[in-house]
Order: sequence, then structure tokens, then C-alpha cells
Amino acid sequence: MLAGVGLGTVVLAPEVLAFPHRQIIGDTVVYSERALPATMPQLLAQSDALLRKSAIFGPGYGRRIFLTEGGWRWRALAFQASGAFALSRGFGETIVVNRSDAARDVVFNGGAIAGQRSLSGVIAHERTHGLIRTRYGVAADVVYAAWLREGYCDLVAGGGSLSDRDAALLKAEHRSVPALRYYDGRKRVEAALRANGGSVDALFAGASKVD
Repeated sequence: MLAGVGLGTVVLAPEVLAFPHRQIIGDTVVYSERALPATMPQLLAQSDALLRKSAIFGPGYGRRIFLTEGGWRWRALAFQASGAFALSRGFGETIVVNRSDAARDVVFNGGAIAGQRSLSGVIAHERTHGLIRTRYGVAADVVYAAWLREGYCDLVAGGGSLSDRDAALLKAEHRSVPALRYYDGRKRVEAALRANGGSVDALFAGASKVD
């Protein structure tokens, strides 16, 4: 019982893991394991600029961001998603990021293939999950298919960790890596939006079953 209480506390309030650095930037609170660079406000502004291009942009996305070094804090917070770049949770709309270097605007997931992408893009991706939950319901993460949710988030973020060329090479070699699922989801979302005139609401209304 005590273990369950402790786990729930960590999920709801990752700050209990004693992140040594904390900075308030506008209405966002950033916690980190290393000192934040002077360019952190510009990085968040770049991320928000991506987010504002979304047709479903509005209040309600994650405003507490936890930047880790990919060590024990990340493992404690990520659970079974330790190979991800980041994750967001509807409880409190928190965002937790894998090993990151804010000064270089980069995040690493430890993968040998497609193992890094921009931190600003990753934050935009995770904040888009918050937009989806705000607009389509707190259960959106279980109601809607992964290809739709992840594909739309990557579209808003300006792309994922694979270029068209890299994805084509992996497919030609019949290699299966997690990044391909995100890439294919984004391409599927792009095609669906072209077909329906660009309506995000119609996209989600027409794909409400997990597949």
C-alpha cells in the first residue's frame, strides 16, 4: 500500500524526486538535473510557436516540464516507456523528458537508430497530447488509435526523428524500429487531413476506434 502511495506521488508530483534546478518561464515551470541555459526561454517560445499552428490550439497543455539526464529519475518516471524521448501525463499535464541538452536543443532516447531529435520539437509533441486530451476528452489516450495521436503530435512538432530518406532505407532493408511507427502515423495523418480539407476535428471524429 505504501509503495502504491509513493508511486502515485511520483506520478502526480515528479518534483518530489528533488530536481536540483528550477526555473519559471512565463507560465511554465521547468525542472532539470543540470543548470538551464540562458536560451531556455527562446527554446520554449520556439516550441510554443509550433503548437500555435495547430487547429486545436488552446489552453490546457502541459506547463510543468521535467528535464532529466536519462538516469534514475527518468527510469522512475518513465516506467515501461524508458525508450521514449519524453512522455506526458493527463494527471496534472506534466511532461517528463529523457536525457536532454537544452543548450543544444536536443533529446536522446538511447536508440542506435533515430536516437535524437530537437527538444523544442519534443516539447511541442508532448504538449499536443495535452491539446488532444483537452479537446477530445481525458480518455483520448485510450479511445484514439496510437497512429492518430502520435502522428498528429509529430505533425504539429514539425516531424519526427526520421527523414523520408531514412524511413525509406529502413523499409527497404525490412528493419522495424519504433520510430517508423511514428513516421507512418504522421504520413497517415497528413494524408487524411489532405483528404478531408484539413479538419482536425473531422480526423478525430472519423477515427475514434483504436486500431
